[in-house]
Amino acid sequence: MNRRTPSYSTYRKETQGPSQGLREEYAVREDKNPVRLSTEKAVLIRISNFEDAVSFALLVSQTAQAWPSITQKSLTSQPWANDHGHNELFIPTPDHIIPGKKPLQYDKQRHYYEPHHNDAVHGTYKRAPCPALNTLANRGFIPRSGKHITYENLAQAARDVYNFGDDNVCFMPADAPKKRAADQRSQIMIVLVPAFALHPNQTHIDLDQFADDKVQHAINCPAAPTRLDRESGHNIDLNTTLLASLLSRSKDNETLTLEDMAEHHHLRHNQSRAGSKNWQFGNSDATCALAQYTNLVGVLGRNGKHGLQTLYVEDVKKFYTSEDLPDAYERRELPYYAIEATQLIDRMTHHIGYQIVRPFPSGDHDGRDVEPVKALYEEKPGCVD
Repeated sequence: MNRRTPSYSTYRKETQGPSQGLREEYAVREDKNPVRLSTEKAVLIRISNFEDAVSFALLVSQTAQAWPSITQKSLTSQPWANDHGHNELFIPTPDHIIPGKKPLQYDKQRHYYEPHHNDAVHGTYKRAPCPALNTLANRGFIPRSGKHITYENLAQAARDVYNFGDDNVCFMPADAPKKRAADQRSQIMIVLVPAFALHPNQTHIDLDQFADDKVQHAINCPAAPTRLDRESGHNIDLNTTLLASLLSRSKDNETLTLEDMAEHHHLRHNQSRAGSKNWQFGNSDATCALAQYTNLVGVLGRNGKHGLQTLYVEDVKKFYTSEDLPDAYERRELPYYAIEATQLIDRMTHHIGYQIVRPFPSGDHDGRDVEPVKALYEEKPGCVD
């Protein structure tokens, strides 16, 4: 039986809400049902047959040729303006339709493991409160000193090692200077942009600047999984007590589910709330805090008892304690896009008992706390307050 391969046409529209300024591309089949492509033109659809897969792969490869012209529109006045890289496409083949993970290929002699801790103000080595960035430095994907790093170097390393999606954005706060926020909306960005935006007139950055006052009180996260809040103590180095608390949440002593991590996050939320004199936890704060957990699943997760993104305790432990790639690390074939991160965050908030408002409302940093003190999972069945 011969099947006619469906044809597609495309159209673009400007997104609204938190992703203002980014273009979305849609593919429309002859049956007029639109399917959205990501900003990088990667396929995020359900394919019902092989003919559809081949036709759609041809469409993606054709539209991807226009991608460099989009990246060239970056504002030349900003540090990230010269970053013209983008995530490579995942093109399905007859034998490999569903994207999975593959061992990371890299020069092990060049990218040997050499850990360092954050030194004093004028020290030789700088490190961030983020183990993912520190891993890049410890392996030499960015300068091992952790100093004088360009945005494009950080961005490309995040793509090369983690396949972190360019649209996976940590947004500027609603009360940020309008010019900087407007500049940011016009970019194809990853989470590194705000750190540069909050240090204007800098073309390079040191890793410890991801933990200074400007970042900590604007885009960095309260209630981090393994770091103290800045007002509570040292917020760069790993807090081993907090890490032990996270790992202990595993119900099978082998893996960490999203529900396990949601319960640890909620504990951290209440701890930080009790210890802060100026507590606030708006929608953007919640998103940033929860993303530190979901990024573990999206990047470190591998095939196992909970599916293709099973997060193993041993992998999380090495990632945090050694600030290195886990022994069994495999790189994603499909970039870790914002839509996937958002779905994982929403699963965590659902378990706790609230929902993040998007786009973030005005006044999101007015001292509000969007997360309940008592979580839904803590309610006893049949109990009515």
